[in-house]
Amino acid sequence: MMKKITALSGILMLTACIRAGGNNFLPERNVFMERFQTLPITYYDNEMKLVKTELITERNFIENKVLSSAVGYSIVDDKTYRKTYYAREAVRPTEDGGLSSNAEPVEYKKHQQFDMIGEVYVDGVRYALIPTAHESFVTLIDGEGKLYHRVGQIRNGRLILLNEVFVVNPKNFAFEPVMISKSEQTNPIKGFDIKYGGLRNGYVSFIYYNYDSPTTDGLDDSGEFEVLSFPNKPGAVDLKGVGIKIVEARDDSIDYIILPNE
Repeated sequence: MMKKITALSGILMLTACIRAGGNNFLPERNVFMERFQTLPITYYDNEMKLVKTELITERNFIENKVLSSAVGYSIVDDKTYRKTYYAREAVRPTEDGGLSSNAEPVEYKKHQQFDMIGEVYVDGVRYALIPTAHESFVTLIDGEGKLYHRVGQIRNGRLILLNEVFVVNPKNFAFEPVMISKSEQTNPIKGFDIKYGGLRNGYVSFIYYNYDSPTTDGLDDSGEFEVLSFPNKPGAVDLKGVGIKIVEARDDSIDYIILPNE
């Protein structure tokens, strides 16, 4: 493997020398000359881009049915979240393959995903740059995902094309676009949540979380809360506008019925 990589590097060094008209021992002059022998790269921003934002409402109101809830868990809630979607474009090979030549072959595996580094124009045709397993070396694909017959190297922010001609193998090998996406959801930004708080000194307690407060920004899940207490006995209670009937309250859980809002 080291011999093959050395061979590829040797081709690059030879190519640079040929294009520069021989050996040049002045680094500053090399950089200057390369600007006439290389291609400018328009680099891509591969950060996730905002696609859309939507509000998601979660409502748990099952009426006229005996329900159970453990301490610390919701007995009834009506909450709204903000969900944001992001995406970015990448590419992947449609099959195993790549480029081959007398030097080190460039190989890709099916369904590997690659970020496009940037783009260049070769003879008026736009090509995107795809990384290879060899540092700083890239392949070029056109708008249809087909490979260019030469490999390049990024040096000093620009692209050098090797003189070596490669062969696409298999013949129909190409890349296809693929979208990489993710979503982020805030904590509740609107609504309320009522959790069972257990038994305290002979009273049944509930914790009412209010997310409608202007101070609630969705960055935490506390909201503004209030402890509501009622004598520990079966019967109907009003939880800030939500009626429930306590069937049986225990230290660790409660059986209850959500009453219709008449």
